[in-house]
Amino acid sequence: MAKQISVGVVNHSRARLAVNFLGSMRLAVNLLVLLAIASIIGTVLNQQQPYQNYILKFGPFWFDVFRDLGLYNVYRTNWYLAIVGFLVLSTTTCLIRNTPRMLREMREPDTAIASAYEPQRMANSITLHSPLSMDHATQMVTAILRGRGYRPKTHESAADHCMTVVGRKGRYNRLGYILTHAAIIVFCAAALYNADIPVKLAMLVGSVRPENNFHIPLSGVSKAAWLPDNNPAYRGTVTVPEGQSTHVVYELVGDGYLVQKLPFHILVKRFHVAYYSTGMPKDFISNIVIYNNEGKVLKEGNVRVNHPLTYKGVQIFQASFVDGGSLLKMKRYMLNNPGADAIRQKARVGQSVDVSGTSYKLKLKNFSLDNVVPARAIEAKPVKGLKHVNLGPSFTYIAQSKSGSGAEFKTYMQPIARNGQSYFVQGVRTAFGAPYQYLFIPTGPNGNIGLFMKYLSALQDQVTASDGKNTRDYVLDTFKRVVADYAPSMTARAEALYFQSAISAILQLRAYPAPFIVTLTGFDHRWAAGLEVTKWPATIVIYWGCAVLVLGIFILFYLPQRRILVRLRTLSSGGTEVIIGGTSSRNPYEFTKEFEGFAVRFKNVLRSQDGKKEN
Repeated sequence: MAKQISVGVVNHSRARLAVNFLGSMRLAVNLLVLLAIASIIGTVLNQQQPYQNYILKFGPFWFDVFRDLGLYNVYRTNWYLAIVGFLVLSTTTCLIRNTPRMLREMREPDTAIASAYEPQRMANSITLHSPLSMDHATQMVTAILRGRGYRPKTHESAADHCMTVVGRKGRYNRLGYILTHAAIIVFCAAALYNADIPVKLAMLVGSVRPENNFHIPLSGVSKAAWLPDNNPAYRGTVTVPEGQSTHVVYELVGDGYLVQKLPFHILVKRFHVAYYSTGMPKDFISNIVIYNNEGKVLKEGNVRVNHPLTYKGVQIFQASFVDGGSLLKMKRYMLNNPGADAIRQKARVGQSVDVSGTSYKLKLKNFSLDNVVPARAIEAKPVKGLKHVNLGPSFTYIAQSKSGSGAEFKTYMQPIARNGQSYFVQGVRTAFGAPYQYLFIPTGPNGNIGLFMKYLSALQDQVTASDGKNTRDYVLDTFKRVVADYAPSMTARAEALYFQSAISAILQLRAYPAPFIVTLTGFDHRWAAGLEVTKWPATIVIYWGCAVLVLGIFILFYLPQRRILVRLRTLSSGGTEVIIGGTSSRNPYEFTKEFEGFAVRFKNVLRSQDGKKEN
């Protein structure tokens, strides 16, 4: 029997230790600090991006480290959810332990305060002697407290032959503690709800498996990568070109993705981008239409940054924008046969096309309608007041041979004027992520590089027929002959500038990594809107939680609990002894100043004598 009692005591002691640990302020503060650090990481580091972006940004080593720590999806990692879960337990324990006591304090009658506290033992106290009678002094004290905003209550103690006046302010200050803790619990519970815990459990048991192939059509995605249609909460992204629609969104999970079917279709009718003078996007707006499977329009509106469109609890945000498959019109000049006519070709961004007559293939990566750069990057002495220059459209492509060699090129459509000469400009890099090395080819009177290619062809033809001429002579003679045949209207100054620029370009072409040059002659531009679609029923709960948190903080800061306790006793020598004590739950320095004002007021009204005692 004694052993059973001992075991029960030990178990009770362990339970109490566990409760004390969960409800301790130290644990709550540590959890909040960890949560703040994790939230900072999740805010600074873009979340749920393709892994390739992180590899380019951090390199292979740090990419692996950050991936293992779960920093690419902080808010859904197990350690983050554990912190939030412990914070819920800790805050709930504090609330359960302290709420009954605080409610009792709020309902605590003034008689209990009068009997539980001694005024001379309070944080602020003073003892006065008044010639007034106890009844008269009590009336004066009550009037002073009422005038200062306190609610005085008088209690007579027959046993001690004394009178006690209790004044209270901020009776409901403890309600602020309850409300703020309840709001924290609401926020944390919403964070757990947003973490897709059912999906994580389904992935753990294998019923849901992310798809790792990003290049297959939607019809080829395995069924295991599809989330349930009735999923209560989700957040995914999708890129929709102008004039096209979608009925799914994609949620990135590690190096794969999951597909969530929407209860409607989203059509992007138009997309518009506005820019600052520096070239940075100022605003981008999507005009979208929501319709059902039968084609009935359910809602239409504009979506812009921080201004989502909402339909039946589903919010559509404007997240980004990219090229939506613009049709590019190109010319290709062959360097091994520069005298031949340029080959015209059309293709859309995102497509790969074969280069006829070579083993190369072109992959069109991107198209930019505007390219704004600092003016000093173009001219050493730019026009006064001109800080930025728009270089116009450009497109990026990769040229790769069957042997695996290749390079990336960024080609500008419009000639760029520099130091009195116009140039066709193309950036070239042979290593992914390396800076571009720029090629400058002078353009002729017609604005393209046709004259340069004619000159290059003539030079190649003259190499074997130079008859021992001086290299400089035949290079210059060849140039003059080409100009006379194809650009007879060029001035002498223009010829000199062009010749110097052409020789520099020919020297640059020695290291050119492809046997052809591709220029852009026209385009049919089309944007694609990057949309984020979320369904989060807990949003309304968060709003109410914010309201409760603000109210609780307001009560804590602006309604501090203050108590003034005055005990009066008739002296045998005549007059009344008045002992005044006061305490405050917040801002003790401010309350001390208020109490000193009370003391001065009491002295004046009660006509205190010299025999006084202050603590």
